[in-house]
Amino acid sequence: MEAATWSFTVDQDDLVIPQGPAGTEENTRLALETLIIPFGTRAESTEIYLREWRRMWRDFESEYVLGTSSATAKRIDSDRVEIGDLYGQFETCTMSVEEFELALECLIRFLEHRHR
Repeated sequence: MEAATWSFTVDQDDLVIPQGPAGTEENTRLALETLIIPFGTRAESTEIYLREWRRMWRDFESEYVLGTSSATAKRIDSDRVEIGDLYGQFETCTMSVEEFELALECLIRFLEHRHR
């Protein structure tokens, strides 16, 4: 069974707003939104982040952190990512690695399509 996908919109301030699959907690949605703020509407920024995230898995396997200026993503183990708050905007939460990477892939596709 394929994982449910994330969708995205851009608000009037050019802020990318994620919408998780059915059942996604608002805190998790907000955590992802906060993490991706520095990427803006540039697909390339998200691609670089995702490529580095996967490279770090190959090099370190787990217990690494790859943050942005607004939040952190910590690879807890082969299955889980912890998204950490830096500025009191959400509660630190976890999501599956599969869902995290899928969300970033969906964001890349959304931004690429938006700029065509």
